[in-house]
Amino acid sequence: MVADDEDNTLFRALSNGWVPWSVLIAPNGEVVFSENEFDETGFSNVIQRLYEQPGTKAPERAKAPAHRGAASEPQTIVVLGGGTGGLVAAHELRRRLASQHRVVVLDRSPDHLYQSSMLWQIVGERRADEIRRPLSRLSKKGIEFQNVEIEALELDRKVVRTSSGDLPYDYLIVSLGCHLVPETVPGFEDMALNLYDPRGCQQIHEAIERFTGGTIGIVITAMPFKCPAAPYEAAFLLESFFRKKGIRRNVEIHLFTPEHTPMPVTPAVLGDAIADMLAARGIHYHPLYTFEKLRPDTHEIVASDGRTDHVDLLIGVPPHQAPEVVRASPLLGTSGFIHVDAKTLRTEYDDVFAIGDVTTVKLPNGKALPKAGVFAHFEAAVVAKQIAAAVHGKKSHAEFDGKGYCWIELGDGRAGFAGGNFYVDPEPQVKMRRPGRLLHWGKIAFEKWWLTRWF
Repeated sequence: MVADDEDNTLFRALSNGWVPWSVLIAPNGEVVFSENEFDETGFSNVIQRLYEQPGTKAPERAKAPAHRGAASEPQTIVVLGGGTGGLVAAHELRRRLASQHRVVVLDRSPDHLYQSSMLWQIVGERRADEIRRPLSRLSKKGIEFQNVEIEALELDRKVVRTSSGDLPYDYLIVSLGCHLVPETVPGFEDMALNLYDPRGCQQIHEAIERFTGGTIGIVITAMPFKCPAAPYEAAFLLESFFRKKGIRRNVEIHLFTPEHTPMPVTPAVLGDAIADMLAARGIHYHPLYTFEKLRPDTHEIVASDGRTDHVDLLIGVPPHQAPEVVRASPLLGTSGFIHVDAKTLRTEYDDVFAIGDVTTVKLPNGKALPKAGVFAHFEAAVVAKQIAAAVHGKKSHAEFDGKGYCWIELGDGRAGFAGGNFYVDPEPQVKMRRPGRLLHWGKIAFEKWWLTRWF
């Protein structure tokens, strides 16, 4: 049924937290929304369509005609975003296409930030300037870079509207990632330090250097969020930091999450292993925590059931959403992100692809592919092969196979490593290697390779 919920009371009561599935059924009995993550935008979009056309299905959008240019015709491929996926896509395209074809990267930031290393920043093992590289260096690789604000996507005209003018394209790759919206949580900026922001990570480091004892909370305010291991890694790194500082006995560390287990998309054995490691380190783990609000005046976090927890220092994972330019475009799916073909990363528009955190990719079991840089990396290579083939008038059989991996920092110079195939039916096949120092050094080596390879 569709019910009025102007103040969002019903939404919060029914969907604040992680549950296996959420379904919205139209008055005619048709399932019009099905998602394993909670996203108010997704519900709102579908409900709005139901009000506009009661009992009917939203019409299909017309696809833009597929373009297959000849090799002699100069083409323009525009890549939105200079993050992980954008960098890989641009370099792969430049390598596969002759110089007559333009590869253009657009980003509002002048720099690429290697986000994985922000975790080391919170414990003082990296500075922000060490993990940034200017995107202007792409010009040395034959890739154009424009430091502009992306204002609108005019997909029918095949134009990206920017703060410096319109940019027509033949192929478009959307790799804009997630937009963090801490402002949607009243009190967040007064009480919490943002774990997913470089400035917030610097503030965390400064705060823990001064910290002499008390309760530290790490709270995940909403689902989905990118880099699903990061909050757990932060807990491990903080525990190690205070132990080395000699004040561990004076510090309580609590992790609050709406997930029912760490990294819930992976097999249960992996989540259980991480939960066991948290317990072994004396880190208090609170799964299925349904966050409601913050009380900065009393330094409390409040759950939807009224439970309160006092913290002396709060580290927060703010809500994530698609960037506004995507939310205002026809690409926005009912999940609140861009829906793409799981293997080709194509959108409803044949010449528009989307990769990385800005997408929702459904797995065979109905869950969503985690939002992580490794998937953006591999998806970008697949999309570049497809576009390069099309520019040459050929058909590509390149497909993303669902494989991915990640390091899990545990502190004390040790790390774990988990990897596998997320497209296996009925459940992803992901295994974790035994943690050790060699894996930690492997992550450091990859960081150095990354910051050198693309710049």
